[in-house]
Amino acid sequence: MREHDFDAGDVVSIRFGGVLRHYGVVTARGTIISNSRLHDGVVEQTYEAFAAGRDVRLHGRYSSLDSYHVELRARRHLGKDYDLFGSNCGHFVRHAHRRKPTAMQVAAATVRTFGDMLAGPKRRY
Repeated sequence: MREHDFDAGDVVSIRFGGVLRHYGVVTARGTIISNSRLHDGVVEQTYEAFAAGRDVRLHGRYSSLDSYHVELRARRHLGKDYDLFGSNCGHFVRHAHRRKPTAMQVAAATVRTFGDMLAGPKRRY
């Protein structure tokens, strides 16, 4: 699919690691905002940079929220850090569409919180 086939607010993805997918939100500019481990957080990229030579799959809209507000919610997270269990690309697109976390996302966050409580504060050197 080409970038002109997408509308602002659409959720798109590319395949990586065989069976996994990386998700992002299309903007009115035709760029894609995503939360990427590769880029250490939320970034805005051109269609070509996001695709990285792979086919881009359209997932459509995740909500009835208008495209302006989806993009605004996505842009507010630009520069925020990536976290596999608490803030990954799946969490990001659901948040942009004002969708609640899935049960798996809540469970992972709960386990992590208890682990942090038991392990005590983390030291930074």
